Amino acid sequence: MATILNSRLAKLRALVVDDLQTMRQNIRTQLGQLGIEQVDQAATPDDAIKFIRNVNYDVIVCDYNLNKETNGQQMLEFLRSNKMLSPTSMFFMVTAESSYDSVASTAEFQPDAYMVKPLTGGRIADRIERLLDRQHALKPITDRLDRKDLTGAIAECDKVAQSDPKWIVDVLKLKSSAALDLGDVEAARKVYAEALNLRNDLVWAKLGLARCHQATGKLDEAKVIVESVLEKNNQFIGAYDLLAQIAESQGKDQEALDALNKSYEVIPSARRSRLVGDAAYRVGDLEQARSAFTKAVNHTRGSLTAQASDALSLAQVHVDTREPTLALTVLSVAAKDYHDDPYFSTKQAIIAAQAFAGLGDMESAKAAFASAKEAAGEVRADADTLALAKAAFCIGLNEEGARIMTKAIKADHENERLVAFARRVLKDTGNEAMIEKIVEESISAGALIVDEATKLMRNGQFDDSLAKLEEALIATPDNTGVLLAAAQLHLLWMSQKGLDRSYVERVNGYLAQLDGLMPNSERVAKMYRFLRETLVKVARQA
Repeated sequence: MATILNSRLAKLRALVVDDLQTMRQNIRTQLGQLGIEQVDQAATPDDAIKFIRNVNYDVIVCDYNLNKETNGQQMLEFLRSNKMLSPTSMFFMVTAESSYDSVASTAEFQPDAYMVKPLTGGRIADRIERLLDRQHALKPITDRLDRKDLTGAIAECDKVAQSDPKWIVDVLKLKSSAALDLGDVEAARKVYAEALNLRNDLVWAKLGLARCHQATGKLDEAKVIVESVLEKNNQFIGAYDLLAQIAESQGKDQEALDALNKSYEVIPSARRSRLVGDAAYRVGDLEQARSAFTKAVNHTRGSLTAQASDALSLAQVHVDTREPTLALTVLSVAAKDYHDDPYFSTKQAIIAAQAFAGLGDMESAKAAFASAKEAAGEVRADADTLALAKAAFCIGLNEEGARIMTKAIKADHENERLVAFARRVLKDTGNEAMIEKIVEESISAGALIVDEATKLMRNGQFDDSLAKLEEALIATPDNTGVLLAAAQLHLLWMSQKGLDRSYVERVNGYLAQLDGLMPNSERVAKMYRFLRETLVKVARQA
């Protein structure tokens, strides 16, 4: 008969992940003695992922050393990066090596707790109890965050800090993050400073201050803070990621690649390989890109953590290094695993068209391009669309390639990464002379729409201004320049005419979309501040 130590534990459902049956059974027995009777078992990461896709577990107890393909830390990374774990799920890492704390301290996705073998029921219960207490204390905050009520979450942070100061560090972390997400950089900065006054070793708070500088365009100041963190702990992954973002914002793509390479040295995971491969491809280092994507493919082969993008990226690199046969081989092998994936099929046809053209098989190239074009549908402002344009140029359909590229750039003319890739496509396909006509004219056309709308607004023709922007958004819904202009013009109107709830809703929608398109953008942060200032102003006028 199980001994129920706490009624809270009896309600929990757990998953035990370990490649040794005896260990799985031992942990299951100990959980049962704590009153946790709903316990599933998985022998491999793939089995665990299948369970987690179908069940919302309260507790996951996972061994660090699982198999040669994937360890427990890599599985946690996969689950968290793909948002497969509930915010209330508790993930415990189990290891026979006390040195795991150095792994956990540097990892970008940390477990809720880690325990050194041999485990005891009492130790497991203590960890669960503390985490349940923490969840209960922070629930008013996390409930608000789940509802995307950032302002309400900040208010609840202040209440919890007063009523239950034991959790003050956790509260400050949530409060600062919510303030930064709101675009209230100054408020976030104050909270990070408060946290560091309590404990000057809080790396998340130091990096938070760096992000505040980043959001306000003070990139050099942000870089100094990040580098100071790395001087004390050169294994901290999050610092390298932020350093790479800052370097990219400064137009220093090689520095961004160097930072990501250092992060890979710390954690040589498939995700790190992808980041390195993408950065290397952007700077034109095709050999390093090929090496990185090959590692990603090999690292996840036969695992549920494998991603179609790894093989597709590797095949594209082979095309660019004039190895079309290797590109087609990679695509053929990957097709066995992703034949039911529409995205893979479309991108496969885009790359195959380029590869066949490289082999001189224009009939097959044109057939692949036709298939890709039909599957791709509407032109979007993304790298895949530019790859489709590249395929058109490769098979001699220059007018078609120019049309596709023009629409893609007009769809998001302020996207610097997209524009840089477009220039590279034209250069790689021998069409460098077309850069001014296609790229520069497309950028100008997008900017002209925003300029015309702004002039109409200044002349008091708000309805005409809005109509022009709405028309542009229908044609190019992800155009960041038009979204920013639309948000700004609505706020300008309200600052003069008064509160309009429907306009506030529209602006919040524009900004939410921009958050996804332009993460950590100074321009979006400024627009959030403009929104708050406008709401305060119209409230005073009312």
